[in-house]
This record gives sequence, C-alpha cells and structure tokens, in this order.
Amino acid sequence: MAYSPVYTTTTNVYNKSGLSATEVDLSAKDDIIEDAEKELESLTGRKFTDANAITEVIKAPNKDIFENSSKTLKLNFYPVQSITSFTLLDTEGTVTETYDTLSSTEITAGTYFSDDYWVTTSTDDLSNTIVPNGIVEMISLTFTPKYRLKIAYTYGYSAVPTLIRTLASCLAGIRAWVTFLGGSYNRLDSYSIPQQGVSKGDFYSRGRQMIEHLSQEAKEILDRVGRRRDTIFFASSSNRG
Repeated sequence: MAYSPVYTTTTNVYNKSGLSATEVDLSAKDDIIEDAEKELESLTGRKFTDANAITEVIKAPNKDIFENSSKTLKLNFYPVQSITSFTLLDTEGTVTETYDTLSSTEITAGTYFSDDYWVTTSTDDLSNTIVPNGIVEMISLTFTPKYRLKIAYTYGYSAVPTLIRTLASCLAGIRAWVTFLGGSYNRLDSYSIPQQGVSKGDFYSRGRQMIEHLSQEAKEILDRVGRRRDTIFFASSSNRG
C-alpha cells in the first residue's frame, strides 16, 4: 500500500530539491518521503500532527532547596490540546486522587484552567500563537515525592506548521538527490555519494551543492524547532492523527 505523506507532498519535494519525476520518481520510491518524515519525528522527538494521544506517569516533584513542596510539573509534549485523565497514584499504583480534565473544546476556546490546576501558556514559535506549553501548576495541592502522577492528554497541531513542511521537504530532497546520484543515506549527518560519474554529467556538481544547501537549511530549522530531549519516561501513544 502506497505511503500517504503527512508533513509534505511530492510537489513540495520536487520544488525544494529542483529535481523532477524524470530524475527520481517519488511515486515509485515513496519510501523517500516516508523515511524522511520518520527521521523528522526521530530528530525532534515529537509529532506535529493533530490530536496525538499519550499517557505519561511522572514522579511527583521533590521539594525545593527551601523545603517547599512543589505544585508544578512538566509534560514532555506540547502544545497540549486536551487533558483526558489526571490521577495521583500511591506507591502501590492505586489511584488516590482524581483531578479535573480539560477538553479540546475548552482549550481551543482559551480555557486553560480547571478547579484543580492551570495549564500555563506561551507563544509557540512554529504557529506564532499562544498555546498551552505543557507546564501544569496545581491550584492548591502539593505533591508527595514518593507518589506518581498519571496524565493522559493529546498534543499537536490542527494544521502542520510551515517550518515542519519545509523541514520534511528538505530531508526528503536530500534523500532524493543521494538516490539519484547513486549514494546511500542513513540520517541527516550520515550519507555518502560516489565519485563523479560521466553518466550524471552536470547533475553531479549541482547535486552536491543542493545536498549541502538542503542539509544546512534542515539543521537551521532543527535549531529553531528543537531536537529530541534525552528524557526517559513511560508513555503510550496512538498512531499519527
């Protein structure tokens, strides 16, 4: 079954790379875009589609240096679109408290708080809008460090941000050029192309330049978007929205 692109299109990749279907048929080599989009999610450590469901079990924060109990916790993914379940677990994993939820309708309407907590907001560089950034602050409760918090929520974007479309097109364009030149691609910083061959003619020099250009643009976008954080957590997630 043919792969259906999530972040870019074949037209975008052709336009970005300067190649055409004559050089690389992306309908026949649909793994180029599929692998590029998987690499994008691997590099950033998150999805940029809509309503991605995930459940995290987070250790309750420790007290600060002044022995004050914390009221704040940080979710691993954002923008938060809804909080569908929020419970406090004791050391045996038993639910001891159940907190309010926040629906996607409420958050879309600008309601960022419940009877139990606030979800703080900030400007998102990708969408240039105010979004819930994953920081949850309890209104009155303080956490006992030996306990765990289990939170089920959704995150993502209702429409793929422009920078993400561009990043996906860059990564796919690099792959397309490497494929056309007969090279091998592993990841953004790990690919190889053979020495110039007469069969490619002027395309060889142009291809090398385009690969370097697309690689630099992809790295600059990643600097803005952010790369995967080295954070260990327990979670479950649905398929792409």
